[in-house]
Amino acid sequence: LKKLHRKLRPAGTPVQRVEYIIELLLLRIFEVKVKRDPDFRDLRKLFTHQNEDLLFSSLYSVANERLLPTLNERFFPFYATILSQARQVYKKNLEQKVQDQLVLIEEVFKNSNFTNNVKSGNLQEVLSLVAELDEERLLKTDLLGDAIESALSETGGTKDLGLHRTPDHIRQFMVGLTSPTFDDTIYDPACGTAGFLFDSFGYVLKSVSQDGHWPGTRAHPELAAYFKKHFAERKVSMPSQEKAITFYRSGIFG
Repeated sequence: LKKLHRKLRPAGTPVQRVEYIIELLLLRIFEVKVKRDPDFRDLRKLFTHQNEDLLFSSLYSVANERLLPTLNERFFPFYATILSQARQVYKKNLEQKVQDQLVLIEEVFKNSNFTNNVKSGNLQEVLSLVAELDEERLLKTDLLGDAIESALSETGGTKDLGLHRTPDHIRQFMVGLTSPTFDDTIYDPACGTAGFLFDSFGYVLKSVSQDGHWPGTRAHPELAAYFKKHFAERKVSMPSQEKAITFYRSGIFG
């Protein structure tokens, strides 16, 4: 992520760089989900015939001088209306997580535009860096929050971005202190990158599934050891399907 910021530094302000990075990350994350997530499988039908070259990986073969117009004139308008297009290929109602992802994509891309400050040759290098990111890492949604955190480290603080991000270990420890469950409604009135909400969701899932991935491989070693013991001593039963669905749909918001 720091390499991405350095490559895009001539392209504009820190805020603009974050926007560019998030847009490219979303394109790559979406393609990985379409390829790997069964709930997104039906979306593959969208990318046939005239749309077959509208997935992130197709940008690798676009000539340098065509990258900017391809993104601005084809990719961004397509993804700005992807929810309505997806409903045309789904034979059933969209899964909630699929709908949530498509709503996010539409919101991000409805006003997207890469300016001429993003040099085509430089953009090809940026695409290569995004392509290098591991698919497992991409599927951790808070990577978008990490993109903002990396911008803060580049600028030396929050002054340029007007954003505040709590360090991972502090956020995770605070979530552990509250010990949320499927019975709770978790609300973050000062939600920024939604780090607290993602960690709360991960904590609740981990409490019933000992093979869960929270707090993740990047967690502070002492914190990881603490939570390993914490969950081993806290046996929580799997909730009913109705309670689990209610928590997923309305238990966490900000």
